[in-house]
Amino acid sequence: MKYETDVVVLGGGGGGMAAAKAADKNGANVILIEREEENGGVLNQCIHNGFGIHYYRKDLTGPEFKETLQEELANTNIKILNSAFVLNVNKDKQLTFVNHKGIHEIKTKALVMATGARERHFNSLAVPGDRVAGIFTAGVAQKYINLQNLKPANSALIVGSGDIGLIMARRLHLEGIEVKGVVEILPYPGGLERNVQQCLRDYKIPLKLSHNIKRGDGKKKFS
Repeated sequence: MKYETDVVVLGGGGGGMAAAKAADKNGANVILIEREEENGGVLNQCIHNGFGIHYYRKDLTGPEFKETLQEELANTNIKILNSAFVLNVNKDKQLTFVNHKGIHEIKTKALVMATGARERHFNSLAVPGDRVAGIFTAGVAQKYINLQNLKPANSALIVGSGDIGLIMARRLHLEGIEVKGVVEILPYPGGLERNVQQCLRDYKIPLKLSHNIKRGDGKKKFS
């Protein structure tokens, strides 16, 4: 099947949905492509609140923020293609994507890349040692707990005091996982002060500033 449109947005997370909505509001024909079965991206696993305060003047969780955007998209002419994977984008602004119905092409005038980012994995941190089971990025641990209802460990040490690290310290604690502490290489925390208070101090989780890990070793896995 061949499509023709004004704007193609790749990625159905918060940024992609907002971009598609803005393009539609300005009179463009828009196709939104998302590889997952539903939109939302990382919002679906961010069950903590704090979203929508500036844009909607409401304190929403990630899924609530996603649903609000989704409802707004439902009142537009935006065509949403879920479970679709882009295979190629050429210099003539023609895209090839595949879904369960086969391989398709889209001719577009503009392309918006809203495909998000990847967390830096353990090996990118230049920490020597083994790549044993039990070393996760914060986002992977969050996905295990919030979306798949899995308990990834019995105890944990978090490296990095950004907001996601702080929020995950609290989340792990609430799931019965002993959080040994949060380690931060800088002399000050990387996340918001409210998250330091609400996620660490309220639960007596230690924050070790000006600290870093030297090695990560284990025969089978960390527990």
